Amino acid sequence: MKSDYPEALAEHSPSLPRERISSVSATDRHLWNITPIRDLLWAGGAGFLLWFGYYLRGVFTPVLIALLLAYLCNPLIRHAEKQWKVPRPATISIVLFLSALILGGLVTWLGPLLAEQVQSFSERVPGYLKSIAQRYHVSLGDFSEPLSTIATTLKEDPLSILRPVFSGTGQAMGMLGAVLGTTTAIFLALALIPIYFFFFAWRLDSALTELKRYIPARYRPRVGHIMRRMDEAVSGFFRGRLTIALASAMLYSLGWALTGIRYWFLLGLITGVLTIIPYASLIGWPLAVLLKYLDVLSGGTGGFDLMAIVVWPSLAYLAVQFIESWLLTPWVQSQSMDMNAVTVLIVVFIGGALGGFYGLLLAIPIAACLKILVQELLLPRLARQAADTSSSTQS
Repeated sequence: MKSDYPEALAEHSPSLPRERISSVSATDRHLWNITPIRDLLWAGGAGFLLWFGYYLRGVFTPVLIALLLAYLCNPLIRHAEKQWKVPRPATISIVLFLSALILGGLVTWLGPLLAEQVQSFSERVPGYLKSIAQRYHVSLGDFSEPLSTIATTLKEDPLSILRPVFSGTGQAMGMLGAVLGTTTAIFLALALIPIYFFFFAWRLDSALTELKRYIPARYRPRVGHIMRRMDEAVSGFFRGRLTIALASAMLYSLGWALTGIRYWFLLGLITGVLTIIPYASLIGWPLAVLLKYLDVLSGGTGGFDLMAIVVWPSLAYLAVQFIESWLLTPWVQSQSMDMNAVTVLIVVFIGGALGGFYGLLLAIPIAACLKILVQELLLPRLARQAADTSSSTQS
């Protein structure tokens, strides 16, 4: 049986003489020279890297955060290098210095307020549980003690809530992470992010240029077009969602402060951060109503006040949702994911089921990139096959 290997070799190696190609026998080919097997190997390698990264997500969390920040800041660094002739290390150092000043100012200004509300909430949890038990004549039993323990832990070590995210870094440090505790491990991880960011931002453009060398010359325009579309979608998503999350956090905090919710800043910050994940900020609405209800119930101020407990917190939430959906998103996030609401919701659920918080965060950009690949590679091929089939049928 005649092998199609010479034709495949001629396609991928046009510089070889035809006589040399035709002399290659089927027994000389390797497994990676067979297209379906090579595709399976690439897919398996990518799947293994994803699994390995997720399995060691605690260790790689600072690395991924730094890489994402370097990717988002790269246009600014590149512009300063090309337009103003500023070396990349100098621009990166300025970015880190200004970021440290802004972050330090925010922590100094808002940190005590956040700590006070976390501590106040942890102190009032037992009272909330007691009020619920008395109001509805139920025994919380097994739930009261674990909740009180969690509240005590938050009071003594507020940063312990971040332990699942950064626990891998502490484990990677061995006995050092075990001895110094969760708080120190988290601060260690946060200290690594600027270091990683500096080197990633410094070498990002050179690494991309190096990767272009391994793309065949005839495929480079096509690959470049696809990568530009992906870059617009991913960078537009992250830059837009981060900006919207910051603005939403301020608006939620202001709205719930005006409606008299005791933990207005803590709740506004959490809801604003969840805005990064589509539809996740919905959890802030029932939480605002619940916290207001618990505050009224534990205060013993009388019956159920519909306006104070439900109407005003709900109006504050809906007002911010209106501003976000009709003003912030169209203005800030100009790059659309080009996916309808049902698709976004399904993608978010699948991402959360497969990857937890990381899946929720990355589900939309990954889905957008997969859609671009389907539009650029799969659909044109299917259209050509359909056209060829129709032509052969008509003839």
